Amino acid sequence: MMGQPVEEEKKKFNWGLIIFPVLVIVLIGIAIVLVKNIGSKVTGGGDTTLTYWGLWENSAVMEGAIADFEAKNPDIKVKYVKNEKNDYRSRLQNRLTKDPTQNEVPDIFRYHASWIPMFKNDLEKVPGNTVSGLGLETDFYEVFKKDLKSGGSWLGIPLMYDGLAMYYNRDLVESAGKSIPRTWWDLKETAQDLTVKDEVGGIKVAGVAMGLADNVDHFSDILGLLLRQSGVDITNLGSDTTKLANVLQFYTNFRTEYGTWDETLAASTVQFANNKLAFYFGPSWRSFNIDEMNPGLNYEIANLPQLPTLENIPLDQPVADENLTNIYWATYWAEGVNPRSKKQAAAWKLLEYLASKEGLTKMYLAAAQQRSFGEIYPRISLKSTMDENTRTKAFVGVANLAQSGYLSSRTWDGEGGINDTLANYFKDAINSLTMGNGEMKPTVETLVSGITQVKERFKLGQ
Repeated sequence: MMGQPVEEEKKKFNWGLIIFPVLVIVLIGIAIVLVKNIGSKVTGGGDTTLTYWGLWENSAVMEGAIADFEAKNPDIKVKYVKNEKNDYRSRLQNRLTKDPTQNEVPDIFRYHASWIPMFKNDLEKVPGNTVSGLGLETDFYEVFKKDLKSGGSWLGIPLMYDGLAMYYNRDLVESAGKSIPRTWWDLKETAQDLTVKDEVGGIKVAGVAMGLADNVDHFSDILGLLLRQSGVDITNLGSDTTKLANVLQFYTNFRTEYGTWDETLAASTVQFANNKLAFYFGPSWRSFNIDEMNPGLNYEIANLPQLPTLENIPLDQPVADENLTNIYWATYWAEGVNPRSKKQAAAWKLLEYLASKEGLTKMYLAAAQQRSFGEIYPRISLKSTMDENTRTKAFVGVANLAQSGYLSSRTWDGEGGINDTLANYFKDAINSLTMGNGEMKPTVETLVSGITQVKERFKLGQ
């Protein structure tokens, strides 16, 4: 009996030895979890999953670069979603208004550079360390600085570049002993000589696809280029619209006066691929369409024609290069970050990698496995790679001299979008002058009224 109290004391002592270490371990575990969660909120890391809305590239092109990024950043996962182009702009803007914690809301998204006035509240500023780390101010083409900056801050990061260039049918041009036009007057003369008509005046082989809107792919880009070269800023027209009228007159003359194109012909891309068009204007990706439609077509891509810079010089007079404009047309997409996202630190980290030389090269090589070339590099230091490809050389050779505008085609910004709305106003003007026997003065007045409405709605040029 005397031994029982001693035994009970042993049992009590042993339970204490067991419980205390367990409590310590539990408390330490809780502390580790709390520290980890706090750290993830501060750094943007932790078990972070980014939703990335892309547009043109499929997962096969992106997955290699994304996998490399995830390997370097194991606490960040990326969900890449390729979107359909139709109604993309409106769907994107609608989704960006949703709760950013929902899986369907993008943390990162692709947008067209001309959309910034429409997305001014949906674009987070690029952090300064990201700007300097990537070399956005030093190793990217000048047009990006003009388009993607507002109030001194970058609003997006470009992963590609594209613009407008002049495609030409080598067989048609060389068999006629013609040289590549340097000026718009040269183009007009050469295109007229190369246009072949039947016995009743119908066009069998067109010289150049200009003059109309409905069957001229990228007609708004051509007009945007002509306006830029003429010194016309549609966001600041002023009271003198003479140059605007001159551009419209020159463009529509290819249908009404020069006879190199008409409304009976197929869309210009199809006409060119069918070996029935000498000169065609389009972005680099159109070569994929052309090669698919006619793999054996013998064509090249050249620089865009220019305008004389001298006043009162006859258009048919030869002009030295130093007396020509040196202005080209850019139209491209960039990546933005949702300002309402809770994962911005991780989002910028991903874009820093994708826009690096390593990331860009991985995406390009993956795309080149599926087509003749990937998206054109936005970095000047990677330009030499593009110079080696005959399909991209004409684009990168003048990329640092290119300007953009609100007449970019194929942005699919839809009803109420800047580009499509402006293009429709110009289309109405072209149709009035070519099909409706409209007079220039009232046509221009109506056009200016439409441009003014768009300008005021989106506060363009302010």
